[in-house]
Amino acid sequence: MKKADDSSKKINSPITAAVAVAAASAILLSGCSQAVRNPSYSLDSQDSSRQEVTASEPSVSQDKNVPSNLVTHSQPSSDNEGSGTPSATLPSVPEHTGEQIKPSTQDPEVSQAPEIQPPVTGEGSSQTNSSGEIIDDYRSDLVFPETDDPDELYELFGLSRSERSAYYESISKECGYPIIHVSTENEMEVLSRDDYVNCIVEIFNCEDEYVMDAASAGIRVRGNASAFYGDVDKLREEGAPYRIKFNHKTSVLGLNDNARCKSWVLLKTYNTGVRDRLAFELAEAINEGKYYSSDSRFVHVYMNEEYMGIYLLCEQSQENPNRVAINECEEGYTGTDIGYFVELDNYSYESEWRFMLNYNKESITDCYGTSRVPRKYYYTIRNDIYSEEQESFIERYFEVAYEIPMRAIKYGEYYRLNDDFTLTLANEEFSSAEECVSQVLDIESFVDMYITYEIVNDQDVGGGSFFFAVDFGSVSQYKTLTCVCPWDFSWAYTDYNAESDGGLYAARFKDSYFVENWGDRSNPWLILLYSADWFKELVMEKWQERYPAILETLANERENVNSHTQDFNKDGVRRSSRAIATLDWVDSRVEYLNSLWG
Repeated sequence: MKKADDSSKKINSPITAAVAVAAASAILLSGCSQAVRNPSYSLDSQDSSRQEVTASEPSVSQDKNVPSNLVTHSQPSSDNEGSGTPSATLPSVPEHTGEQIKPSTQDPEVSQAPEIQPPVTGEGSSQTNSSGEIIDDYRSDLVFPETDDPDELYELFGLSRSERSAYYESISKECGYPIIHVSTENEMEVLSRDDYVNCIVEIFNCEDEYVMDAASAGIRVRGNASAFYGDVDKLREEGAPYRIKFNHKTSVLGLNDNARCKSWVLLKTYNTGVRDRLAFELAEAINEGKYYSSDSRFVHVYMNEEYMGIYLLCEQSQENPNRVAINECEEGYTGTDIGYFVELDNYSYESEWRFMLNYNKESITDCYGTSRVPRKYYYTIRNDIYSEEQESFIERYFEVAYEIPMRAIKYGEYYRLNDDFTLTLANEEFSSAEECVSQVLDIESFVDMYITYEIVNDQDVGGGSFFFAVDFGSVSQYKTLTCVCPWDFSWAYTDYNAESDGGLYAARFKDSYFVENWGDRSNPWLILLYSADWFKELVMEKWQERYPAILETLANERENVNSHTQDFNKDGVRRSSRAIATLDWVDSRVEYLNSLWG
C-alpha cells in the first residue's frame, strides 16, 4: 500500500465542459514535515485443554460464513473478515539461550497457506444511474468542479433549489437526527469500492452552525465483508457503508472539535444500531482523549432523494494531524526517522507494504492457563512509505517491541534495546519488568485498549482492524508503540453466544471450535500483557478511576436511543429494542468486570 488516503483513487466525474482540468505539479521537498495535533483531543466456555500447543493447530477455513445461530445480527460478521492465511502447523519453541539477540529472519520453514482473494464480481466495467441507464465514463479520472459556490454546483448538477428545499423540508419532519443528502452526478449509483463518484453533499436538520450547503465531494463504497467484497447485487439489496472525500478540508457536524479533514466515513448501523458508536464512546471515556479514537454522530442518509438508512458518521482511521498525528513523510523520502501507522490486518494481501510477525515462535500462557504459540500474522503499513529500508525498519521494531515484553514477562529477563535494534541482557539496568517494557510500549495505551476490548468482547480483536502508531521524528507524539483507533465492532458484544459474565475474553485464546471455524483471532499482545501481575494492577487502577465515566457513557447512550426511537426504527426495523438489548448486555458486562477489578 502506497497511500493511506484517497489520492491514489479515482473519482468519477462526467463534468467536462464545466470544469477546469487540474494541472498543478507539486514541488517535492525531502525530509519530513512535523504534523501538529491538539493533544487534548484527540466464549462459549474456554477450551478445556490446558496443555501447551507446539505441534499443530486445527486447519482453518477462513472463508466460511459465520452461522446464523452464533451471530445475533444480520450484517456480515466483520469488516475485516478472514485473512485467508490459516496456519497448518505451529512452530516449536526455540531454545532460550544467549545474552545478545540479533535481528532474526522470517521462518522460511513454516509455509503459508494461499491467500484467499475476495470473489470476482465483474463489477466496474460500467456504471448506471438510478434509472438503469449506463454511464459510459464511469472510470473517468477525478476532476472536481472549479467552483465552490453552492448555487453554481446546483446548476452544474442540474438541480432545482426550490424543489430540493421543499423536499428537504418534508423529510426533516420525519427525522430527529441530522440529515446528510448526497446528490451524485447524473444520479449515478455508488457501487464501487475503488472509484469515487462525483457528488455534492448537504447537511441539515441540525444545529445552525453545522448546516452544510452544497459542498463538492466524491463518494465510494468502503469496507470488505461489510461491503460484500464488492458484490453489486448485494450492495443494491442490502446497502453499503461509504467513504466521502471532500474537495477541501471540511469540518462535519462538529466532530473532533470541528476538525477539518477531507475524508469522512458513513458506517451502516445494521439491526443493532449502537455497536460502533458505543465502542467509540467507551474508548473515549477510558482514555480521556489522550489517545485517538473516532468521534461520531448518528445521521440519516439520503442519496438522490432516496432514503438509504440510519448511519453512523465517523472519522477515517488515518494518518492525519487531527487523527493519528504522526510525522508525515514527503513523497520520495526514504529515511526511517518518520512516523508509522500500522494495522494488524487480515486483508494485507491488498497492500504493497506489509510484514509478517511470528511472535518469536514462543508459546505464551493466557489468564486461564492455556498455552499456545500465537499464529503468525501480517501487519500493514497504513501511511506513505517509499523504501524497503523503511519497511524493514518498522518490521524489526515490531519484532523487538514484542520480544522485549515477552522475555520480561515469561522469563524475568530484562533486555536493553540498542540503537541497531539488537538486544542486550541488562537486568541490572531495570528495576522492574514494567520499566523494561516501557522502552518499547506505551503501556497506558495498551491498558486502555485492553479494557475497551474486554468490555465489548470483539471476536476479531486479533484478526484485523487493530491499529498501532510509533513515530521516530524529532518531535513525536508516539515515542513508543502505541495503541490507537479502536475500530470495527461488527463482531462484538453478544456474538458467539458470549455471556456478559462469561469471564475474560480479550485476555484469553480463542477456543478450539472457534479456531477450527474462523481462525485463531486471539490477540497475543493483550494475552501476553495481561498474564503479568503488574499489568493487571494497572488495569485495575485504570478501571477504578474511570468506572464512573464508563457508567455515565452507558447512561448517555441509553438516553440517546430512548429519545430517538423513531429515528432508529424509521425504516421499519425494530432497531431501538435491539440497541437497548445490546446496552443491557454491556451494563451487565461492566458490572461483572467491576466485580473483578473494582
